Amino acid sequence: MSASNGAEESGAMPRLKDGTLVRDLFDHGKRQVQLRVHHDAEIFDLEMERIFAKSWLPVAHESEIPNPGDFVRRYMGQDSCLVVRGDDGGISVLLNACSHRGMALCREEKGKAANFKCPYHGWAFSKEGRFMAAPFEKQMYGDQLRRDTEDLGLVTAKTGMLAGMVFANWDHEAESFQDYLGDFGWYLQAALERTNRGLEVVGPPQRHIMRANWKLLAEQLADGYHARALHQSAGDMGTLGHNPNDPASWGLIGINVSTPGGHTLRCIDMRLAYNFEGLSAEASAKERLAAIPPPGANPAMVAEFGQNLTDGQIALIADTPPLVMGLFPGTDFFTLMSVSGSEDGSHGPVMVARTWIPRAPDLFEMLTWILVEKDAPEDLREKTKRTTVRNFGISGYIEQDDAEAWQGIQKVVQGPVGRKLTGKYQAQLGIVKPDDFHGGGDVHAGFSRDDAQWAWWKRYAEVMSN
Repeated sequence: MSASNGAEESGAMPRLKDGTLVRDLFDHGKRQVQLRVHHDAEIFDLEMERIFAKSWLPVAHESEIPNPGDFVRRYMGQDSCLVVRGDDGGISVLLNACSHRGMALCREEKGKAANFKCPYHGWAFSKEGRFMAAPFEKQMYGDQLRRDTEDLGLVTAKTGMLAGMVFANWDHEAESFQDYLGDFGWYLQAALERTNRGLEVVGPPQRHIMRANWKLLAEQLADGYHARALHQSAGDMGTLGHNPNDPASWGLIGINVSTPGGHTLRCIDMRLAYNFEGLSAEASAKERLAAIPPPGANPAMVAEFGQNLTDGQIALIADTPPLVMGLFPGTDFFTLMSVSGSEDGSHGPVMVARTWIPRAPDLFEMLTWILVEKDAPEDLREKTKRTTVRNFGISGYIEQDDAEAWQGIQKVVQGPVGRKLTGKYQAQLGIVKPDDFHGGGDVHAGFSRDDAQWAWWKRYAEVMSN
């Protein structure tokens, strides 16, 4: 009996082959998760059905497909899709499968097409997924296909847009993209939609394979606690840990935010983590940003912030800017300053969007887009690209550290004893919202604890168990 069949037979609660109810993998009283969730093939199959077939997932950036007919081929979970720019400028996300017999329509990573033709029997579809024609159609079908044209189109996904990133959802009954973002949209707009012309990507996304379960990345996004141990190299290079014994210097003191939808973010307190000289204590948020622009921006761009952001959002990115922003189940954005790799030892901006594609219980593929402001001068674009690759590229400083942890855990949970361990999230701060903090959601200000991570697991458990 598979997990999905068990769910049907039990009426509501999915059950694994060994009799375990999926809901019993989570101990909400002790805030623990059985680590078999990172190894079990039944759980993986259930995730594909319950999460990745019904969630909002990023598939491309609009700047990758600027002209009609431009397309890229991507994945949503284990389903291949085509992200296509239409003649009217709109963007469609299509299942990469012919409606006739299910043959993959396209094998190219990217390109330009007037339409899509199946290589098996030759059925043709428009850029929006409409059935157009079939070879020898009259002889083969008479007028039957003309009567059923609407049913013969390609499977399409709902779409949404954030900072130029195209999100898609196969479930047309799902909540709207804006409802999905909820309170979290306010933070993302502040960090990513701050200028008049917005963002674009530098080249195609970097792609690499990680021999670990996708959830090990997803649930870590709100984990500030690991920085002191795992990212010691960042301290050695001067990015973090200016005072090795001060948790604020390691970014461990700040503001975490979580939502019932499983979104999480970490805001670092710039006033504690970094030493900025030459500014008056009475300087306004706009003055501080003009003097010290946030990652990826310069003073000219900062002047546009007031046209796109509220005073509360400007105060957010001046004092406690979002550093890591995670959308459930598998999207994150990073905006930070880090070692650029330049000979002068200077720091540069990191602006990155990432998604991870589950391939197997112990394997996921990561896509990493480098983001830049469209009006960024060439030197700023180049420094952003170089710094982002040095930190979050395939062999990036930060990526290597995190990959070692994810893969280390994955090796442990493959053993019959190791998979019986539990992940523990008992360090709870609770709701602590400063009076001058304007953002919504559940706010946890202070020493970074497990609140936001546990919120992610609660959402995961809810989707998987009910």
